[in-house]
Amino acid sequence: MTITASIILIKNEFVATLSDGRRFEKTDLHELAHALTRAGIHACNVQFEWNGSAGQRMITAGQQVAMRAEMRRQERDHPKGMAVAA
Repeated sequence: MTITASIILIKNEFVATLSDGRRFEKTDLHELAHALTRAGIHACNVQFEWNGSAGQRMITAGQQVAMRAEMRRQERDHPKGMAVAA
């Protein structure tokens, strides 16, 4: 089963909610990309959301591109089955 991640930005913190119920909160996109990659999430299974609720900010197109690019880099540098350093 493919696990997906839905990412929102609340104040200055990126919050990723995974389809299996896990949740990651990071202030840095690269740290979030690392956490998601370690959790087995692929860049193509990430979606960015914004619903305008209180405190939520829109994730810019540049941030979305940077996040997916970092995840793809990590996927390429650490193929499936190889350990990723914390």
